[in-house]
Amino acid sequence: MRKGKFKIRITAALCAVLGWWGLLYPDLTLTPDTVRIICREDGTEYASDRDWSFDDNLYLELLGTDRDNIRFRSRLLTELNAFWEALSWDKSTAN
Repeated sequence: MRKGKFKIRITAALCAVLGWWGLLYPDLTLTPDTVRIICREDGTEYASDRDWSFDDNLYLELLGTDRDNIRFRSRLLTELNAFWEALSWDKSTAN
């Protein structure tokens, strides 16, 4: 039982450290792998071809953007949602 609590504490500490890294250095966490900018004009959406660099002010632009224009997506949460839907599939609706 003691080992289980120790593993949980280590996992929680690791998550806290990674979270603080993103708060302290947001410019390093907003990379092309983690951020996709989609522009919307006249009802059409297209991906922005913005070049990324460490000197970019994307974080400051995101702070000044209206709340309704920002959507967060997490691959982990998307996969967990798909897994949850698969588990909660109602067999009474099947053929």
